[in-house]
Amino acid sequence: MGLFDKKNCDICGDKIGLLGNRKLDDGNLCKNCAAKLSPWFEERRHSTVEEIKRQLDYREENKNAVRNFHTTREFAGDRYHVFLDETKGLFTVARRLNEEENPDIVPLSAVTSCRMEIKEEREEEEYQDQNGESRSYVPPRYHYSYDYKIKLSVNTPWFDDMDFQLNTFSVEGHERNKIMQYEQLGNQIVSALTGAPAPTYGNTMNQGYPQQGSMMNQGYLQQGNMMNQGYPQQGNMMNQGYPQQGNMMNQGYPQQGNMMNQGYPQQGNMMNQGYPQQGNMMNQGYPQQGNMMNQGY
Repeated sequence: MGLFDKKNCDICGDKIGLLGNRKLDDGNLCKNCAAKLSPWFEERRHSTVEEIKRQLDYREENKNAVRNFHTTREFAGDRYHVFLDETKGLFTVARRLNEEENPDIVPLSAVTSCRMEIKEEREEEEYQDQNGESRSYVPPRYHYSYDYKIKLSVNTPWFDDMDFQLNTFSVEGHERNKIMQYEQLGNQIVSALTGAPAPTYGNTMNQGYPQQGSMMNQGYLQQGNMMNQGYPQQGNMMNQGYPQQGNMMNQGYPQQGNMMNQGYPQQGNMMNQGYPQQGNMMNQGYPQQGNMMNQGY
């Protein structure tokens, strides 16, 4: 028998085209029968003809489960949706919930683990010098992008994971609203499938991921209303070791606005010792302007 001789499908008996064969451990499978298998099934090449027949029987029975599925909650990613039927303790992950797609209906009790994985891509930004050569900024500047993936492990006879990505295109580091939306969506899915409480959003605390918006974090630069140590910040802030703008309290740096400070000249309504002042002032030891009280000059 030649290498390119046509073969018959060991499942349906139809002839298999030149490029249509899907090898099994002990036989052949046509592409039409292969398309009926679960989209999460990855062990086709190591499966026997009998195992494939049993799975196709299960897939036919699954259509009844799809027809009887009553969605109580739905979480929509860009491509995949998570559908829950909490009255029956079931869920599925699919683009569409219909018989044509026939998504696998899985008991919530079959979930063994579920977590959100955030993949960060970092690319250094450069500029062109006067000779047209690329140079790095000092300190280096980076462009960030993120992808959000759900890592879902299950205990079923036909597959043991249902991993899927929430976003179609990578989220840019400056897209703060999208970052928060995907993080919130991912945590809600994890909570729904595992029963663990979802984080509270708004003012959040996190370690290990860059955050934007109203946040508290250690180890990453942040924007918005923040409290942090070790990085410059913008907005209403409290910090030690860096100059700040806005309503601030600080020691060791000049400040603008309504301020209290020791050791630096100030503007506005102020009380100070050791420096010239303007406005309504009380001072000892230096010339003054305005309504003043002074001794010794």
